[in-house]
Amino acid sequence: MKTTTLPSPDSISCAPCRLALLLIPLVLGCFALSATAQAVSPSSHGSGTNIVVILADDLGYGDVGFNGCPDIPTPNIDSLAANGVLCTNGYVTHPFCSPSRAGLITGRYQQRFGHENQPTEDASNPRLGLPMEELLLPQILKPASYVCGAIGKWHLGAALNFHPIQRGFDEFFGFIDAQSDYFNAHLLRDETPVIETEYLTDAFSREAESFINRHATEPFFLYLPYSAPHAPYEAPQKYLDRVPNITDPDRRLYAAMVVALDDGVGRVLQALQAQNLLDKTLIFFLSDNGAPERAFTRNYPLRGYKFDTLEGGIRVPFAVQWIGRLPAQVAYDEPVSSLDIVTTVAAAAGVPLPADRVYDGLNVIPYLAGEQVSPKRTLFWRWFGFGPDGPSGSVDTIWAVRSGSLKLVTERAAVGQPPALYNLPNDISENENLAATRPGDVDSLTQLYAQWNSGTVPRLWQMRTDFQAEPLVLAGDWNGFNRDDSTLPWAVTRITAPGVNGTPDGFNWLTSTVHVAMMGGDTTPGMHSFAVIGRGSYLNQWGGVTINIDNSTSMPFFSGNSLGPTNTISLEDGFYYSFRIVEPLLPLRASLVLAVMKTSAPPVSVSRSGQTPATPAPNEPVVVSILTSQPKAVEERIYLRWSTDFFISSHLVEAVGSGMTYSAAIPAQPARTLVVYSIVTSTTDLSPFVTSGTIDSLILATSDIFETHWRNRHRN
Repeated sequence: MKTTTLPSPDSISCAPCRLALLLIPLVLGCFALSATAQAVSPSSHGSGTNIVVILADDLGYGDVGFNGCPDIPTPNIDSLAANGVLCTNGYVTHPFCSPSRAGLITGRYQQRFGHENQPTEDASNPRLGLPMEELLLPQILKPASYVCGAIGKWHLGAALNFHPIQRGFDEFFGFIDAQSDYFNAHLLRDETPVIETEYLTDAFSREAESFINRHATEPFFLYLPYSAPHAPYEAPQKYLDRVPNITDPDRRLYAAMVVALDDGVGRVLQALQAQNLLDKTLIFFLSDNGAPERAFTRNYPLRGYKFDTLEGGIRVPFAVQWIGRLPAQVAYDEPVSSLDIVTTVAAAAGVPLPADRVYDGLNVIPYLAGEQVSPKRTLFWRWFGFGPDGPSGSVDTIWAVRSGSLKLVTERAAVGQPPALYNLPNDISENENLAATRPGDVDSLTQLYAQWNSGTVPRLWQMRTDFQAEPLVLAGDWNGFNRDDSTLPWAVTRITAPGVNGTPDGFNWLTSTVHVAMMGGDTTPGMHSFAVIGRGSYLNQWGGVTINIDNSTSMPFFSGNSLGPTNTISLEDGFYYSFRIVEPLLPLRASLVLAVMKTSAPPVSVSRSGQTPATPAPNEPVVVSILTSQPKAVEERIYLRWSTDFFISSHLVEAVGSGMTYSAAIPAQPARTLVVYSIVTSTTDLSPFVTSGTIDSLILATSDIFETHWRNRHRN
């Protein structure tokens, strides 16, 4: 059934659902609409429609009234479903924050442009964020003279070029990074720093009201990504007093944050009503992902939480209101996605979508209105990881595909096992695995996922690290064991991914090159001792081993009040020793892998100068042309590294050539094969190695990652 008018509560057997339905008539009373607004005909809608997207942060599926929450009052959020359409199968594109927002604001799967992980908060890296080649919704709306405002949490890149004002928004009030304190928050108004004295959620609601009131006479787009109820869990007493029925203190605090969010939704609706704009405004409400796994959050009846591809991580509270255009009190039971927002808004605003890229959403208005039969949809999810053979802290890939009623999923707790198959309308909690009895459905969904996967690209950066030991210093006899040395080469340079010339597999990279010479070098030849020290503190040390040359060495972690065990290293006159560490994703209290590579000249950088053919036919090899920054040292080897699984496993082909020009070939592949490749150097023979964990640690220099598709045999 595509759309249904909500039935009477007495006819529903599910207790939470009965509660949600009982709330809706109350909600209608809490937010009464004017007779004029209710009577508007669909023909009055279209160009000039205002757009409001309200995004909650980490809000549980079962923590709103319209999804049956028994203890947190959300009358204003519920009113959106009561006066519009409750999307019972509403999805986002990712089980956590930044990638989910990237998919929503572009209308494209974020895996199409590499935004698959949380970005490190590095304001100095102008490549670390939602790629500048992507068009955001405010940029799409500009030709229709929309004024666009973003109020709340951004989390799409910290460098100035990624800020909302640089990405099509006319106004911004909020914070750039992953989270903020709720009291005395440090925010930006456009690009001006301010300290907010009001409770943060209330401040965002205040600014949203102001935006609506100031732009009531022109078409506007208000993007309102609240930070609530994301951590840190903080709320003023006035909201705690609103949920006295909750005895668990953690649940009560979380509930108070949701109440503040709900009040904010009410203030937005009241501002629209006061300006007589409700019938001219299309409103979306959803969360960026499911609630995190906490004793006080509630994704019921879904299984799973944030960071997982089970329903509890990706299925969210979702409601759409457009008074007069969409019917009220309707439950829409077919899948909808945050991807649909851009496509739907563009249609509502009367602006065409650019034709130079794929958009993955639908204009859902005709389906929500019951005017057209809902199509069978296929939706995809992927959180890529290198698994146990990847660099330190790598996770396994989890993924899911839903087509119609069936969902095939690899969940976090079951990686390494065959994917599970669920019939969601009959099994919303994903408890009955049908894979063994329906192998044909497993195969067809697996093929759909593989086809979609071939249209994606490698992630531009890995997950935000918990290592957090920078700056690192090579504190040794060469600099008086100075743990605070800020001079090169003893201060290790941190390159956050994506680097100018790439980093190994999108990991952050810690690098330094030491010139050894009797005269004029950074240090003298001979045996030396040193420790790697982090944050200028003896609490963070790595040492106690003999360092291998042209190989990697695992340095044990040590914490103390003074210098601990040191490493020893033998250095020869006239050589350059390049220190390389792939930044771990794990916390700092663990061993650290250091590679040291010796060259008779400064190491080269490498780049691609061409690929022939640009689009290979089946069974046709590809030749990659390579340039070096200067003639390479005799010790350096240049490799073309290619893969059909995003470098979980790799093939390494040593390049041939001389001077500064080299080439290497990727063997012919079958039709529709996606190959990703990069150019790397090392002083080690990398050809026997396959896994990223080994290869990445031994890379001396790398290029960006490229991709090529082997086309179908026949093409018009």
